[in-house]
Amino acid sequence: MLSAKRNSVAKRYSILRLVALLAAGVLCAGCQGAHREAREGRAGPQPASGRGPNLVICVIDAARADHVGCCGYPRETTPNIARLAEEGLVFRNHHCQYPATRMSTACLFTSQFVDTHLMGGMWKQAEPSFTMPVGLKAAGFQTALFSSNILASPEVGVGCAFDEAYYGDELAPGGSSIHRRPEALLGKFEEWLAERSGSRFFAYLHFLPPHAPYVQPDEMTELFAGDTPPGYRREKYGHGKWEFPAQYYVPKRDPPALPGWINLYDANLRWGDWAVGEVERLLRGAGVFENTLFIVTADHGEAFGEHGYVWHSWGIYDDVTRIPLVMRLPGGSGEPRSFDALTQTIDLLPTVYDLFGISYPADEIQGRSLLPLLEGLTEQINDYTFIRSNQPPKYMVRGERYSLVLFENPEWRGLYDLRNDPEQRVNILAEEPERAAELFAAFETYARAQRQPPHEFLGEGVETRPRAEREKIELTPQLERELRALGYLD
Repeated sequence: MLSAKRNSVAKRYSILRLVALLAAGVLCAGCQGAHREAREGRAGPQPASGRGPNLVICVIDAARADHVGCCGYPRETTPNIARLAEEGLVFRNHHCQYPATRMSTACLFTSQFVDTHLMGGMWKQAEPSFTMPVGLKAAGFQTALFSSNILASPEVGVGCAFDEAYYGDELAPGGSSIHRRPEALLGKFEEWLAERSGSRFFAYLHFLPPHAPYVQPDEMTELFAGDTPPGYRREKYGHGKWEFPAQYYVPKRDPPALPGWINLYDANLRWGDWAVGEVERLLRGAGVFENTLFIVTADHGEAFGEHGYVWHSWGIYDDVTRIPLVMRLPGGSGEPRSFDALTQTIDLLPTVYDLFGISYPADEIQGRSLLPLLEGLTEQINDYTFIRSNQPPKYMVRGERYSLVLFENPEWRGLYDLRNDPEQRVNILAEEPERAAELFAAFETYARAQRQPPHEFLGEGVETRPRAEREKIELTPQLERELRALGYLD
């Protein structure tokens, strides 16, 4: 919910901020009116006037925020992102809606929770009629998706509305694993960019590093070899130590020995950061970087055993759900700014559209625009984020001070005081039942508003809605090969 605090200092800062955005060419003169009309569902996509700013979103797969420099990590894992952050906006408390690529990317494109867009597992569910590329295309953007992870591609029903999509063998014909490397994606993006002269565009680039397997150039592998990772405590990691059964969290493979495993992850993250720097270089070479809204984020994080789980897809805590978000406005934004407000993946679409002054159907969007936060009109956008995971089904209701983890089995549930226990290790559910009830009430409100409410968490009295039509995703040879290489198939 938007804060009611609007004192004179905030108002003065809001005006200065708005002027700065206008000067950067980000906001059109009718932005605020379009924003109101869009929220009220009266306006359709408005054509862009002239050559407005471009949009580039770079996703580095499986990047957890607490291993990114501008989010507080002392290692130099992300020097390029750090440089962008010095000219931009850093959101330090940003979360995905699901710790797996396909579902999280669908949340980014649709601004809908997983229980509403329903794209998950190996089921193909039609994308909503309005997604991020749909409105931008109507506003005059040329759109393209470039993905080194096939789970963020039209192959599995994600990003189908882009004008062009390059992934898998499209990046490197012949079935070679080279298409998973950033270099292959960058080469295709460079070709595409050279043909966009004079056109306004939206490019989504999804790089595989630091997603496992951790295979990076030798010089990066050696960066942290033999060192002890920052904050590493052996007793911090393990399996089966917590309040729920370990068999749900340990994958069918043995993890590498710690702390060397974390060192490899950090080296792989450095490779993903290198790719972000190369995108900036290509945009500068094309003369369009200063006229581009440049966003760097991730789809989910990665677990190293902190809560009895390694990998990401079935986790639920901050290690797999808290991700980086850095935004550099066209022309830069002067002094760097960071925000501790609670934000989430689904907030990106309305924020981008409001910055560009493009309307969107408010009744189809579940995220909240961060524009009031950027203008200094509020210090809070969301009271809670709602995150889902499976195997077994579970949710996290995460506020700024407390988080509630919900399983169907009440005995596995947990409440955590994030101020005193940021690693979510001490379950205080028994000591704070009223606080848990408050967060559960917020979850009920969220759950009942979804297209497919999670009935097993809500009890009696929930309206049953017919499940949307869907079909099994065909496991093509390419898809099977990619899933096996990414570790999703044995």
